Amino acid sequence: MGGHAFKRPARYLIVGAWNTVFGLALFSILYLVVGQELGYIAVLTVAQVVAVLQAHATQRFFVWRSHAPYPGELLRFSAVYAATFLANVLLLALAVDTLGLPVLPSQWTIGGALIVLTYFVQRAWTFRDPVGGPSELRDGPEASVSGRAGPGTS
Repeated sequence: MGGHAFKRPARYLIVGAWNTVFGLALFSILYLVVGQELGYIAVLTVAQVVAVLQAHATQRFFVWRSHAPYPGELLRFSAVYAATFLANVLLLALAVDTLGLPVLPSQWTIGGALIVLTYFVQRAWTFRDPVGGPSELRDGPEASVSGRAGPGTS
């Protein structure tokens, strides 16, 4: 594992920052172009689908370096995003409507916690090693295109 596993969280944060900018920009552009005709909910839905596909691609290749079968991995990735969104909505409503906390600090706190949680779920479930082990094996200097570690480590 060595120092390679410690580089993944940095890649996750960098790619996550890009994915956030991409998603916000896509929503904004779509809203400005077709928002009056479609409404913001339809624009959000389209932007979310495209953003999740883009986020999966960037995480798959740059963060996790995965070569697992695409459909199952995308389904797991999308399920994590859906669960995270639902948890975010519920926790934000609890913080604001029940506890009376301010929206923005609550969202930043909840969002930060969910980012950390999501990293571990993605590592353990979505982008797990094809042989069932932790995904750290893909970060070694001898990682092969199959996603398994090099000689002597299988």
